[in-house]
Amino acid sequence: MLYDEIDWGSVWIEQMKLHNEADEQVQQPDRWGTYANAKRFWQSSRKSGKRLEKALKDIKHDSDSRILDIGAGPGSMAILLAQRVSHVTAVEPADGMTEVLRENIADNNLSNVTCIQKNWEDVSLEELDSPYDVVVASYSLHVPDIREAIEKIQQVSSGKVYIYWFAGATSWDKNYSRIWPQLHGRQYYPSPKCDVLYNVLYSMGIYPDMENFELTHDTRFSSLDEAVEHYKPHYKIATNEQEQILRSHLEQILEKEADELVQVGRSSRVKISWDNSH
Repeated sequence: MLYDEIDWGSVWIEQMKLHNEADEQVQQPDRWGTYANAKRFWQSSRKSGKRLEKALKDIKHDSDSRILDIGAGPGSMAILLAQRVSHVTAVEPADGMTEVLRENIADNNLSNVTCIQKNWEDVSLEELDSPYDVVVASYSLHVPDIREAIEKIQQVSSGKVYIYWFAGATSWDKNYSRIWPQLHGRQYYPSPKCDVLYNVLYSMGIYPDMENFELTHDTRFSSLDEAVEHYKPHYKIATNEQEQILRSHLEQILEKEADELVQVGRSSRVKISWDNSH
């Protein structure tokens, strides 16, 4: 097959389907569905102050900007943006993340944030107060059909679009791959990466700017038991035998720092951006 004959949208769909098969086979709670996991993610993100400040500087906005944050999580970016702009619409599906997001909105006395608790693919255009001057999707377009997701973004955007995604195998891809066959009797398939995303955009006539960067993200635990409980939904743990495999795995990869155990995640990332204002 010639390169220009490849249907990159179908490549994304197939890779994401393989990646999600474990979720379909093993019914486990959403990893971000619990308040405790979402709160830990929020606390970890707050320690990445310099990274967040850089992201905010990179995202062109002013006091009149109206921003759509897709996959807002606990509000790592939405809260800071809402303090600087006219309005933020935060789309976030997970119960735990949404609970922490609403808590953070209240704690910061913000009245200019609208929350929509849905997956991006389930949000209707009528639910959105478009057009938006800025659309941000920070590591959140874990969607079955990326072309469809981008088409919806194009419909509601009248300015800059920023998508943050992954370049190459992430640290968790490598960790999952090590023990997934033992846990689930099948190969681990990572989610599609930025090469597929770029080619989908290119096929749609979108020629974005791209910036690669390295990112380190630490997750800290007070004990091995706490780490096991945190990662059980990530690794889709359903039996005692699986839990023991996970425990042994974490004993090997967690780093000891003072009285804490630390999961150090290092990965290559990419910021993909384009302008819809012209």
